[in-house]
Amino acid sequence: MKFKSDLGYYQNVHAWREYSSSSPKTDYESLNESEKAWLRAFNESLRQLENKFYPIMAAKHKELQARIADPADWLAEFNLDCLITFYLREDDPEYEKDDDNILMEIEVMYLEQNLPGRDPDRDWGFGATHVDHAESCQDFPSESHCYLYHQLYDHCYMDWRDLFRIECLYVDIKIEEQSGMLPVIQYEQKT
Repeated sequence: MKFKSDLGYYQNVHAWREYSSSSPKTDYESLNESEKAWLRAFNESLRQLENKFYPIMAAKHKELQARIADPADWLAEFNLDCLITFYLREDDPEYEKDDDNILMEIEVMYLEQNLPGRDPDRDWGFGATHVDHAESCQDFPSESHCYLYHQLYDHCYMDWRDLFRIECLYVDIKIEEQSGMLPVIQYEQKT
């Protein structure tokens, strides 16, 4: 299974969930040591990616907040997201020469740790690389999983063997700048 270009992001995630529920699961303990070592190295590379891009997103968030605070700037609201796209290996059976060959995408919304209504002592999500996102899972007693790795196997419904199909990834930081509601001149209807 891979992302289908004729489906939207959430439709693809739903399709992966449906596919996962009807497919046999690979037990982590059934993997050989070489496969487990590759997965640990992959997890570490994703952790490094988070360490690299989270500060970039934090700086962009700060810049955008400053623009909102500036009464001379038109910016009233914004969305700051990071889209990580995972691509198939060229030797994968589903690889097609004239296709995007996207295996999975993870969309991450930037959330500042101290936003109103959030517990500032509760770290989680993209960029919280000091946190073990494997949570209290008994399957990984000696491993600490970063957010992206956890997302792939737990929330994107990917099997361990699907992760071996990834050749490369692409990071796209998306900023949507919004004016908010702007008044217009009222039209006086004559009767």
